[in-house]
Amino acid sequence: MAKKKLITVKSCHYVHSEDIDPAAMKAGGDVWEGLVNVCAQAAEEALETPPSGYSPYQRNSLTDIFASMKATHRGIRHLLKLGDGKPESVDALVLARLQLEGLYTACLLVESPANVDLYTHEAWKRQYIRWLLDSGETQNLPRFAGSDDKEYQRLMVMMQIWNVSEDERLTIDYQECETGFPPGFVPQYIKHFPTPGAVTDEMPDGTKKRMLQRLYLEYQDLCAYAHGRPVAGFGKSIFDERSPLRTQFTQMWGEEQLHSEYGQRIRGAAQIYSLLSVAQSTVELTTLYPANVELKAAAAKAWNELRNSHLLVNAVWNIRTKSLLGVAG
Repeated sequence: MAKKKLITVKSCHYVHSEDIDPAAMKAGGDVWEGLVNVCAQAAEEALETPPSGYSPYQRNSLTDIFASMKATHRGIRHLLKLGDGKPESVDALVLARLQLEGLYTACLLVESPANVDLYTHEAWKRQYIRWLLDSGETQNLPRFAGSDDKEYQRLMVMMQIWNVSEDERLTIDYQECETGFPPGFVPQYIKHFPTPGAVTDEMPDGTKKRMLQRLYLEYQDLCAYAHGRPVAGFGKSIFDERSPLRTQFTQMWGEEQLHSEYGQRIRGAAQIYSLLSVAQSTVELTTLYPANVELKAAAAKAWNELRNSHLLVNAVWNIRTKSLLGVAG
């Protein structure tokens, strides 16, 4: 098997031909939350009719992505409203990472209904494994003996809805309980749904792959906040009004620089990643609804606001978005 090619700066960087005006940079607020809502609503309304080749249940997974991203954007704003004196606000970047993951997932799901099946089957598998674990750990507790197992019943209903086969379920049983496969049984494994780095490998060569490769380095940066790396700890120290490190920072660089750092690296970045993810997911959905004028208009409205707010935004626009929205030049 060929070795996967790493995504490097050289392989994914975008060389800009035009700069933006830093003084005119915009990032967030009620206007951007409104645009997130406009995009999500347009997507949900379009998805009321399943795309060609997608079942109603497969369509529901796409709808759930937009509903989730809308809620996550609100969560980002709640954290950011704490301001640069509260370290909890830095966790807005953890949620921004979640928004980028939503974009990667949307990009893969609109490629093929089969990808939706992988998405839901793995989700079912994780829940079923959790049920096996809970059942094993409570098997000797009288409180759980003979109880009406509503979770098992729910899982069996979802198994039917998502078309998980009995052989797939038994494969999980035999693996997780380490009983071995019985003679003649052919295991039916449920594969892992790819994380962002692997999603790019699933994409055919073209602008979508290039866009996701460029965004992958952003995703890696945001992973540092989800994984508690030093940059996250440093941010939570200087943006904590009770921290001695904040005092040292302001003594060295000044109060204004501290506020500027927060505005650019936390408040601005979190909202840019979030709206970018929602707006581009909406653009990607237009590939399943090429005749839906309202969907394309919602995406265009968001992108009219996004453009020139950040160089990253312009890179995505030039790599992929403008061609899907039919913008010349």
